[in-house]
Amino acid sequence: MSELNPLSNATNPSALPRDRATFIGTAYHKVSGKNQVAIPKHIKRILDEAQEGQLILMRWQKEPFLRLFTKKQFDKILDEVKRKPELSRAEQQNAVESLARGAEPVDPDSQGRFVLPAKWMDALNIREEVAFTGAFTFVKILAGEIQRELDRAEAEKLSGVTAQVTEILNM
Repeated sequence: MSELNPLSNATNPSALPRDRATFIGTAYHKVSGKNQVAIPKHIKRILDEAQEGQLILMRWQKEPFLRLFTKKQFDKILDEVKRKPELSRAEQQNAVESLARGAEPVDPDSQGRFVLPAKWMDALNIREEVAFTGAFTFVKILAGEIQRELDRAEAEKLSGVTAQVTEILNM
């Protein structure tokens, strides 16, 4: 299971991790003039209850979003990379070092507010609003308008199966 692509878990809810925080839902928040954002209440509650250590913010390669991990989850990813048998020892080390270099600790205040680094605000074209989207083992943070575009595209993709899924939901 690759934690960098949690969608494999989305098809099998029983595969969701039970030994750590699980993030779901999407919430939109305004960005203050000082690049400050607030972690949505439902996500902050999960973080507070999980007590999984400091928060880690990172951007992997050129993804159009940031990843917010708990320290425990980030450490598990690093361990998983170190155990990838198809990677040589040098490749494992390079990948772990790249992940660590691309990560920054986040220290939210008591209300869950923290500052998004300017380098990522610019790279991700974040201006007035961000979306916090649960991705099971981490939280995606991206420009609000991009998340809305993704939601519209997903709704269009799902239009052919809407009746079948509605039937399942109503069981």
